[in-house]
Amino acid sequence: METRQIVVISGKTCSGKSGLANLLVKEFGFCVVSDRRALQDDGWRMHLSPPALIDRRRELDEVEQTQWMLLATKAICADRADRRPLVVDHLDSVEQVTQFRQAFGANLVHVHLYASDPTLRSRYATRTQGDDEALPYDQINQLRDDAEIRALKADADVRIYTERSDSADTLVRVAARLHLYTPPEIRCVDVLIGGQYGSEGKGNIVAYLAREYDVMVRVGGPNAGHTVASTAGPYTYHHLPSGSRDVTARLLLGPGMTINLNNLLGEIKDCGIGDDRLFIDPQALIIEDQDITAEKGHLVSTIASTGSGNGAAAARRILDRGKTIRLAKDVEELQPYVGTPGNYHGCTSDRLEEAYRRGQSILLEGTQGSGLSIFHGDYPHVTSRDTNVAGCLAEAGISPSRIRKILMVVRPMPIRVGDPDGEEGHTSGTLKHATTFSEIAEFAGLDATALNTAEKTSTTRRSRRVGWFEWDQFRKACALNAPTDIVLTFADYLKAGNRQARRFEQLDPETIKFVEELERVSQAPVSLINTRFSRDTDASDLRSLIDRRNWTARSGKG
Repeated sequence: METRQIVVISGKTCSGKSGLANLLVKEFGFCVVSDRRALQDDGWRMHLSPPALIDRRRELDEVEQTQWMLLATKAICADRADRRPLVVDHLDSVEQVTQFRQAFGANLVHVHLYASDPTLRSRYATRTQGDDEALPYDQINQLRDDAEIRALKADADVRIYTERSDSADTLVRVAARLHLYTPPEIRCVDVLIGGQYGSEGKGNIVAYLAREYDVMVRVGGPNAGHTVASTAGPYTYHHLPSGSRDVTARLLLGPGMTINLNNLLGEIKDCGIGDDRLFIDPQALIIEDQDITAEKGHLVSTIASTGSGNGAAAARRILDRGKTIRLAKDVEELQPYVGTPGNYHGCTSDRLEEAYRRGQSILLEGTQGSGLSIFHGDYPHVTSRDTNVAGCLAEAGISPSRIRKILMVVRPMPIRVGDPDGEEGHTSGTLKHATTFSEIAEFAGLDATALNTAEKTSTTRRSRRVGWFEWDQFRKACALNAPTDIVLTFADYLKAGNRQARRFEQLDPETIKFVEELERVSQAPVSLINTRFSRDTDASDLRSLIDRRNWTARSGKG
């Protein structure tokens, strides 16, 4: 017989035993063994009324009942294919607990719950309200002997007074004693963010790394489109983590997400994502038509906003508290991915806690770029959220202490979306060393027509503006994000021949010098180099990344 963690619960009726057992099952994957013998028999449950069940249970003498519970627990432990911890709900005497201790030794933890008599009776009255066949509390409660109660309290490894502690509070206290929570020094989250003004090519990098992760998290909104090339063809993700259709990782959309409902449902369908993989936080915000309308005037015409409604929706979330705000939990079509009231299986923090406990690897995909942060960018030419690591972590609900790697993506020539078509002087923001894609094509030996055609934004399909590399902006992004790794994309913009490079030493010498300078300024290695954008070249060979990492995210756990 293989042993595992065994939790036995004792306490009077309505002290919270079953509530605790049920939450251990739901939140931590325990298997429950119940002393309600009749309730495990469909025949009894179908043909006997509750009082008859109670009477039948009373017919069982203490030895028979204890032996049945003990044998049932041993039988589960004997199943080597099932390694779940067990919770026994419940035992009524120290003798029963002692027999379990003799069988399971140090693997057993005894939890005793208790509350004042008036509180227990009040809980029972509430539970049985409207039930004319309900027995009085004194008849239903099996634990009456004061000496036995004192002995159980003395024996307990964990003793909790539940007078002002509901099931969730009790669970936290018990789980801490059982060491079920992951300590803060466990670092299993890698974050990928943009280091410039967006469109750094983050999508392809995330898609390349995705096969190494058990869980992928996305924050932001549909104003950021991440285009990915794969054997199935190019696809632009606006809500789902990049590469979702090509991997099997669990997908989380954090509470800071802003969602265009129709577009998200379309992505889910396009990528064939089932409700067993996708979990949407119930507090993610829904963008309404009024939000899109609100942005189409002023913001689009003055700073070339995408007009997707993200900023207006975020403003409503702040200003309209107490009014009608739709969150993911309020949308019927999203219920398979969110859950029902009281059972929001998509709460990001819960799913992340689950991943921490399992030792799974987690990839958080940021949005847009550091230079567009509403707090740290060149205001007002910024987006509606903080796009740096700290902002992304806040939107996802991840503590900084969980971070293992921070990957910051940059391109050799940063871009901004094209200026608005409105009044002269309106702009999407400055580029310190503005140039053109035609000049870059001449510099690198690329085809100018192809380059100008390719450089359109993923969301609005507007032409982009481009500039030469801004070292000062890069250093500021490094200071804000402290990257452990730099990712260089579009290396072919430095020299067309880089498209054929499959190893670092095959890159153009000037490109290698550029990489070395990136490393000096950032004080971090350039671990991944994207040599070209695969969707624009031969689809038969999608190799476009030189991987120089000395680490992997593979956890070996699922």
